[in-house]
Amino acid sequence: MAIAFSALDRQLTRDIRQLHDYLWDPTWNGNESKLQASLLKGSRSLDTFLHAGGRIRKNVESLTKPWNRDHQGSSLFELLDDAVGLTAATELVRKGKNREAVMRAQGVVESTSIGVCSAAGHFEIVEEWEAHKIDFHTYTGRIAAVLESKLIPQATQFRRVVNAVHNFGSEWDGSASKDEQRLAARSAVESAAWCVNRSVGIRTMLGSSPKVSEKDFGIILNIIVNRL
Repeated sequence: MAIAFSALDRQLTRDIRQLHDYLWDPTWNGNESKLQASLLKGSRSLDTFLHAGGRIRKNVESLTKPWNRDHQGSSLFELLDDAVGLTAATELVRKGKNREAVMRAQGVVESTSIGVCSAAGHFEIVEEWEAHKIDFHTYTGRIAAVLESKLIPQATQFRRVVNAVHNFGSEWDGSASKDEQRLAARSAVESAAWCVNRSVGIRTMLGSSPKVSEKDFGIILNIIVNRL
């Protein structure tokens, strides 16, 4: 992984974790102004690294002003979490670190599934999975059932692709050839990007669309995946 991105990945991953806690952990007592400034700085660096033409930077600037928990914070978290996770995965594939790439893609789809489940109004399903009361396939099956009950198209396909990416990580075949492992990693990253893109459409149909436009999200995802 390029040294420049390694440092940026560490910084943004740390800040994204802090953002998560700021948004959803009432006991968080960090410095809000420092977190905001660090996220803005990191997003500018990520935009430059990806040659994204300002799409990441401008969206982050819009989502952080005004700065408070109620102002589109979940959309900020999703944009940065997805972009950083997938960019890291592409960097790892390029360096031949295929299993590590798959693990980053797996993290992206798990987070994406949580966002979709929450948007559908059934966070209790997430809580059951996180408490290890149900396995991942049961968890995604319940999400798909909820989506189908709301007449969301491609709910089963969304579940299948999420599961496929998760399975690449949880059932990694280290005995496969290097070429096969690279193909698996590329497939996992591209599939994770599809899941993120599809989740934007699903949430829009649920009436809970992210504040980043589908067009911008799609362009950012394609910029990242085209680095493979």
